[in-house]
Formats: sequence, structure tokens, C-alpha cells
Amino acid sequence: MIEPEETARDGPRPDAEIVIIGAGVSGLGMGIALRRAGIEDFVILERADDIGGTWRDNAYPGVAVDVPAQAYQFSFALNPRWSRVFAPGAEVKDYLDGLADRYDLRRHVRLSTEVTERVWDEDAGLWRLRLDGGGEIVARFVISAIGAFVDPKPLDIPGADRFAGQVLRSSRWDADSDLTGKRVAVIGTGASAVQLIPELAAKADRLDVYQRTPIWVAPKPDMMIAPAMMRLYQRAPRVQGVVRRVATRGVELLLVDAVVHHRRAPRLAGLGAGLLKAVWYRSQVRDPETRRRLTPDYGLGCKRPSVSNTYLRTFNRPHVSLITDSIARITEKGVQTVDGRERRVDAIVLATGFRLASDPENFRRTPVRGRDGFDLATFYTENRLASYEGISIPGLPNHFMMFGPYGWVGGTWHQLVETTSRHILRVITEARRRGAAVVEVRAEPTERWTGQMRERLARSLWATNGCGTANSYYFDHHGDTPYLRPTSSAQARKASRTFPLDDYRFTPAGTPARIETRTAESSP
Repeated sequence: MIEPEETARDGPRPDAEIVIIGAGVSGLGMGIALRRAGIEDFVILERADDIGGTWRDNAYPGVAVDVPAQAYQFSFALNPRWSRVFAPGAEVKDYLDGLADRYDLRRHVRLSTEVTERVWDEDAGLWRLRLDGGGEIVARFVISAIGAFVDPKPLDIPGADRFAGQVLRSSRWDADSDLTGKRVAVIGTGASAVQLIPELAAKADRLDVYQRTPIWVAPKPDMMIAPAMMRLYQRAPRVQGVVRRVATRGVELLLVDAVVHHRRAPRLAGLGAGLLKAVWYRSQVRDPETRRRLTPDYGLGCKRPSVSNTYLRTFNRPHVSLITDSIARITEKGVQTVDGRERRVDAIVLATGFRLASDPENFRRTPVRGRDGFDLATFYTENRLASYEGISIPGLPNHFMMFGPYGWVGGTWHQLVETTSRHILRVITEARRRGAAVVEVRAEPTERWTGQMRERLARSLWATNGCGTANSYYFDHHGDTPYLRPTSSAQARKASRTFPLDDYRFTPAGTPARIETRTAESSP
């Protein structure tokens, strides 16, 4: 237990010792970690009017987890009542609501409060967080828990504002919309569209699917969970704990190990792609030309694959059309492709993806300004992305990210949150123990750690598997792949407990900080 009086007391008093930005899985998980450590002086700022993040925003028909639900939960808060192997989105939202109640987090949450700017006050050794609508909150530490996917990508198709019909986004679904009997166009064929398109096809009179890049889709081993199994999990949580560990390791093998260790078994991805083509795609899609256009020309794993037992079959339906011609413009009455053909529709559904957390545009809209003029948008634009353990960046004192460059840990988001929160807690606890007002990661260990991550990824599947045509969010604007931490989750957990604390510089209250002039940029 950490007592509040151990906090550094010299200098101006902040409104809160710790501010967490975002009340999704990351923000709630970090809040739980703080409470379990006995830290109560924190606030969670959420721009929306409810908690839940992705699972609040994505409520489109068919939404569900794309990994087994047993893996998609915290190790310390198992849910014995998942109804399916791949749980529906509403159940995940209920799980998060239950966590907020169980750990008494709602009193720490401020809803409808967007942070529009973060500014480091060097003289005070505090962060000033400007809020929409005016006002600010002053904090000792800031933890960004905004997640991997921040905002939907702007629609850059000419004429989008001219369309007279209904426009829906997969990430902002209108629950009152009814597309029964209507002509519908879906733009995008990513993970959300794979779940949404079969649902729309069951209702629409005509469905046009506009595909820029096809996606690998594998069978989905989904089924109902028997009530007897739920009772077993409830009575014997250790059994469920074993199931969770097995499921989590299985996801990690597919999504992490197969990428990082590609050169150990270079034919494995090709074998998987070949099986999908020869067996799964052939059994699902009758028309050879449609099947060809649905089949990626890049290697399996270049972008995150999806799972579905209904998506590919949907294109056998006579009222569903797969359109791979580029869109020239959106008209008042429909969508026109580059060949000049206009297809009239009543509604357009946008499933065009998101800006990733490392996209500089996020921080032009909501700037993050650190020490000596450090600006996060400028840093991400002009330098290859770098971080320390995917969490800290030199130039941003007292600032942590739940998901920073090279930050994805393990196969599920919950593994990441547990590992990252342990690292952050260790730094904050040490700052309290030393009476330090300011903590900043040093440049040299940041360069060293980032260099190690880049070196490992240079031998990964993404560097060797023909990913040039994948249009994958794994690749950033510099051509790097800073999404994944190329270590096992076990290695990441160990690092969160054992990283050298002196990789951070702890400055006592009232002591001028020694500024390091080196940058975190390196080119190993």
C-alpha cells in the first residue's frame, strides 16, 4: 500500500496527481491498477458521454471480438458468463461496465470532457491539460490511454457532402437506422466490414461492396458456451484461468510469434495462405472471378487477418456486388467509379478505418507539447518513431502512453494493459519513494531499446513476405512497423518488473532538471 503522504509536496499543488486520458479498456485497466496499488488521487477524462471506448463506439450489427473471449479479459477479473467463443460486442461492453462498478471507478471518471491540448509547465513541473469548452486540469502525471485507433479516417472522396441519402459509419452506428429493403453501398472491407456486411446483406434490397484491398479471412471456430461450462468457470475459476492462458497463448502464436519468428519457418505463412486459397476460399465463393478479387495478392499476416464463416459466402448472393473499380466521386444519388458508372443507393456505410495512435494528425488536432519546445506531432512527422518499452518518450516528463511506438504486447489488448500499467506504476511508485517531482526517460536507453525492436522486426514477416500491396496499418508513414513489440508477452512482463529504474531521471522537487540534448532517434 502506498500512502498519499509519500507524494512529493513541494511546489504548486496539482488538481490531481494523475490524469488518465480515455475510459476504454486501457484507461479502466490503468485505473484499476492504481486503485489496487492504493493510489486514489487520479481522474479519468473521457471525451464521450459513456465509458467503454471501442466497445461503446462500435455497436454496428454483428460486432464481436475477433479473438476468443477467454483471451479477451483481464487475468484478475475473469468473466465466467461469456455466451460464445467469440463474444458479441454488447457482452464486452457489459464486462467493462461491470469492472467500473466492481472497482469503484466511476467516481474517478469525468465524462464529456475532451483534452484538446497537453502542455508541460516546466517552472511548475506539472502538466496543464486544456479542455474543450475552456478550462484546464493541472496534473503531476499524465497517462494517455487513447488506444490504438483514435478517430475514423476522414473520407477523402470528392462529393461526399453532396450525397442526399443516409450516411452511416461502422464506428458511430445509428441504432435507429433501418436499412431493410434499401439499396446500400459499403465502402471498405476491413475487420469491421467483415462482420457488418453479412448482416446488411440479410436486410438490404441491394448491397454494393467497394473494395480497395482484399483481406485474408479464415474460418471462425465460434459456438455457444454451454451453461454447464459457465457454471464450472464460476465454481472453479482456476479452471477458467488455465483456459484463458491457453487461449491467450494461442492468439499470441498466430498474431505475434508467426510474424516475429517468420524466418524460422518461412514457409508457414505461405502454407497457410495456400490452404485458405485452395480449400476455404474455394468452398465459400462459387464464382471464380469474384473469388479471385476477394483473394489478397500479399502474404498472410501482412495485415491483421479476420475470421468469419459468413463474409465470403455473402458474395454468392445475387443482390450483393463486389466492386473493385476505384471510386471517382460520390454523387447526390450514389457512387460513381472511375469507369464512369454511377450506382444509385439509398444509404452509404463507411467502414474506411481509423487513424492509428501514432498518426501525427491526431496531435495536430490535440497537441502534446513537452520540454523545450518538444511537440509530439512534429516529432512523429520528422523522426522515425521511438519509445522506451512502448511507454515513454524523452521530452515528455511525467508522461506515459498505454500504447506507444513498438507497444503492442502479446495477442490481446488486456495483456498489453496489464504489462504497461505495471511499468507505469513502478515508475510512479519510485518517484514517490524518492520524493521526485519530475520523472523523464533518458535518451540513451530509449535509443537502445528502440534499436533492438527495429532490429528484430527487420527479420520479421512484414519485412520478408511481400507486404507491399497490403495497405496495412502495421506500416507507418515512415515505412516502419512500430505497431508490435517483437518479444513474447512473458518477456514483456518480465521487463515491466525488472527494467533499470535509472533508465529514468528522477528530479526532486525544487531541483533544476538536467536537460539531455540527445534525441530518441536512432538508425540502427
